[in-house]
Amino acid sequence: MEKIEERIKKLEENQLKMAREYSKQGVAFFMTLAGMRIASLGEEKYREYEKYMRDNMDQTEKQINSAGDVGKVMALAAKSTDDCINYTNEKFR
Repeated sequence: MEKIEERIKKLEENQLKMAREYSKQGVAFFMTLAGMRIASLGEEKYREYEKYMRDNMDQTEKQINSAGDVGKVMALAAKSTDDCINYTNEKFR
């Protein structure tokens, strides 16, 4: 029974590690796409976006790395993506 519990724990740890990495990559990919869209607004707007993106990515990465379960990791990635969508839409208004 102890071996089964140990194996389950290792699987859960691996699942969390994978969720963290894929979430960070997904957020970065999405922000890159948003940056391409914002670049069409000109250099000044893109520079503003670069600062936003760096700050947001740093904060999101810290939160994802400290999250203790897959659900929290996914929620953080979704929130970051939603914030980026709202930021990008605001720039086009």
